[in-house]
Amino acid sequence: MTRTAPQLVKETLTQLEERFPALRDYSERQRQHTAEDLAHITDFLATALYTDDDELFTGFLTWTGSILTTRGVPAHSLHPALDALSAQLKDFPRALRILGHARRSLDTGTRTGPGTGPGTRVDTGPGPGPGTRTDTGPSSGLGSSV
Repeated sequence: MTRTAPQLVKETLTQLEERFPALRDYSERQRQHTAEDLAHITDFLATALYTDDDELFTGFLTWTGSILTTRGVPAHSLHPALDALSAQLKDFPRALRILGHARRSLDTGTRTGPGTGPGTRVDTGPGPGPGTRTDTGPSSGLGSSV
């Protein structure tokens, strides 16, 4: 999957335009940030596949969802990206298993993986609000675009 990651990101971005038409009106900078966010998602998915660790990807995705929620963007805004990835990886059962596990965790609000125990704090600062991006983290572009 690592050899095809750039193609996955490109195709996912194309599919997001169909699944989320507002993306078509985004500035070049917003599109670039969204592509970067998708690259992070595919990197974590590839690592989870390599290590056969569903929790690695789920932990990253639920953390991303919590960052988005803190910034006023619902975590379920990640679903169109997961749908697009699932459609492209339909012939890879392990990838679908990992994506499905992450989706269920987003749906239930369950945080899993490293750094999710009692007392865990996600420090995101005051947050700029939905639709804006600071260059402080990988997940704010996708939330503003999905």
